[in-house]
Amino acid sequence: MIPRAAGSVQPEMEKVFRDPIHNLLGFDRRRDRLVLELIETREVQRLRAIKLMGVSYVVYPGADHTRFSHSLGAAFLMKRVLERMERLRADPRFRPVAERLQELRERLLAAALLHDIGHPPLSHLLEGFTGEAHERWTVRLLRWPGGEAHRVLKAHDARLPEDVARIVERTFKPSFAVKLISSQLDVDRLDYLLRDSYHTGVGYGRFDLEWLLHSLRIVERDGDWEVAVDLDKGLRAVESYVLARFAMYQQVYHHKTGRAAGAMILSVLRRAAELLRRGEGGGIFAPEPLRKLLVQPQALTPEEFLELDDVVLSYALRAWSRSDDPILSDLCRRFLGRRIFKTVPIEPERYEALRPRLEELAHGRGFAPEYYVVLDRAVSDPYSDGLLRRDPREVGEGIFLVDRDLNVIELSEHSELIRAVTNRLVVQDRLCFPEELREDVARLLEGARAVRRAER
Repeated sequence: MIPRAAGSVQPEMEKVFRDPIHNLLGFDRRRDRLVLELIETREVQRLRAIKLMGVSYVVYPGADHTRFSHSLGAAFLMKRVLERMERLRADPRFRPVAERLQELRERLLAAALLHDIGHPPLSHLLEGFTGEAHERWTVRLLRWPGGEAHRVLKAHDARLPEDVARIVERTFKPSFAVKLISSQLDVDRLDYLLRDSYHTGVGYGRFDLEWLLHSLRIVERDGDWEVAVDLDKGLRAVESYVLARFAMYQQVYHHKTGRAAGAMILSVLRRAAELLRRGEGGGIFAPEPLRKLLVQPQALTPEEFLELDDVVLSYALRAWSRSDDPILSDLCRRFLGRRIFKTVPIEPERYEALRPRLEELAHGRGFAPEYYVVLDRAVSDPYSDGLLRRDPREVGEGIFLVDRDLNVIELSEHSELIRAVTNRLVVQDRLCFPEELREDVARLLEGARAVRRAER
């Protein structure tokens, strides 16, 4: 060993981030230089101001973690997957894919880190308002020549921006590159289930991450490559993972109060948008990026999109709580004061039948029904075998098992437990309304039930 000169400092070869889920997130300063440069870009740093779970903090006080920490976690898990596959290269059957993975290393790590940069404020909640999936904005930002992320990617390899965009679009080949980022077994879900479970304080989202990674394989199938789990080693681990996701949706992501809070935010945004369209929004806080988000989301430029985050929207809610418009100000004050709408389960057909009477009831108490009496629908898909695709060019999402002879079988074909929840949408419809209407709504619904019983 060559002694260091007195006073010299040995440079750290690994950049480490402390993380409550994975403990130490380490990236090599030379080999992972692209990741470390991308972390410092505007697109990734913006994610510090976007909560991973939207407005779920009104239910779970600890659920104020961000998409920044999640993106770092996803990139770190991708690194661990790559390391796991590299260890399998001693087996001649896995050597070709291990070598291919190393060729795609930068693309995979970049895609894992950047997969969420297109999220609007409040994450998925705003997607329901604008009608535009966040992946479309992610791809747009990746292809935007004026973006920092684009420039960093292009400086490393001119093909990188387009290749990473195609991974996010789910059209990249080989398929495993897409499935490691976006499928029903990917680094995105592996991280957010554990992260959300930790920050909400619930146990539903926990599963055996270490054994699942240990059981992971990438195998050839029909001239392509598939992400799979060792049948003998990993079946129970992958079943636990799928059921953990199912439980998190039922118990956490679709919690009735969290859904009601989201419905209130959507009412706020619809009211603000209506005022702006009618030319009555001159007195409300609406800088140009926010105004476009509300009334012309398709006209947002990438520069304007990057100006939008939870901080801007949170300030808007406080400013709007002082608006001269009684509906907008009341809705904002209710949300900020955590006077969240109450909910009752209701079938859509029953809601439509009772809608005139519900609107009359709301009007009678001084509430505009279109903002104060709303139907919320929460939909979850516990597991899909991946046979149905919106676009045939897209890579499928199914989870596969592989036996000792490298025969590949789709998970639900082997697991009776998973088969029971495969391709079965779980739909929860709830009527959301102010606390002041609780007794009136209860009487109305009970009266309707009594009529139906009498008719039988």
